[in-house]
Amino acid sequence: MAANATSPYIFEATAQNFQQIMDSSFQVPILVDFWADWCQPCKTLMPILAKLANEYQGGFILVKVNSDQQQQLAAQFGVRNLPTVKVIKDGRIVDEFTGVQPESEIRKLIDRHRTRKTEPYRQQALEMYNNGDLPGATQLMEQVVQHEPDFYEAVVELAGMLIQQERADEAEVLLQGIPPDAIDNQILSQLLADVKRAKLQAQVVGVDTSALEQRLAENPDDLATMLELAKIRVAMDEVEAGLELYFAVHKKDSKFENGAGKQGLFNTFELIGSGNPLVKKYRNKLFALLY
Repeated sequence: MAANATSPYIFEATAQNFQQIMDSSFQVPILVDFWADWCQPCKTLMPILAKLANEYQGGFILVKVNSDQQQQLAAQFGVRNLPTVKVIKDGRIVDEFTGVQPESEIRKLIDRHRTRKTEPYRQQALEMYNNGDLPGATQLMEQVVQHEPDFYEAVVELAGMLIQQERADEAEVLLQGIPPDAIDNQILSQLLADVKRAKLQAQVVGVDTSALEQRLAENPDDLATMLELAKIRVAMDEVEAGLELYFAVHKKDSKFENGAGKQGLFNTFELIGSGNPLVKKYRNKLFALLY
């Protein structure tokens, strides 16, 4: 497989060398660009891909297929429109796009699949974590992120480790630096919820609730005490007890402190995640109040 004369990261594909290209995808992701001389959008896309191939310096390999000259390859890959770009990793197509895309979108695609120089160290950190060495794993993962700040899979893994070590503020800073769509939104939302929970738990370490409970026993309509106790219950992981108190505040006076009871419920829903059965239970209770 001979490299392009202008770059060691760009290759021309033929039917004869394509199996070699497929084999090399087990070491590094391959972007296969199907193009033709008569295709004007192809000429717009090609310099963007070439620029990125040189910038990423082996993070992926760009392979160009002239669809007119290599009709068998184009047919084999089901190419109907030009330009078409297929991403091949470990011998199979893992992503693709058709037409000219903005450079920012192509970067996102590359970042999802490219070979990272620090990947071996990330794997080592994860192994240390799985073997119970949380401090050592965290230290190594911090070095991974320091060397490749845009390695967002490692960033979220590091954030998770920091949360477990009562370093939620540092984790929050890392998570807030992740661009939109760089990481699965569900994973990111869960980690941000974990940060909030950890920060809440830190606020209630050693808190004695007996005085609040006594005050509420003496005055069951003390909504301010209910709210205070609800927040502590949720932070102490007594989630349903906290939700019940927030619901009671809302039921007694929905306008108290600008709807603090209902807002407390919604904040807790966000904290525990929409899949938690308590969310459905208390949404139904709120709904029942309307009728």
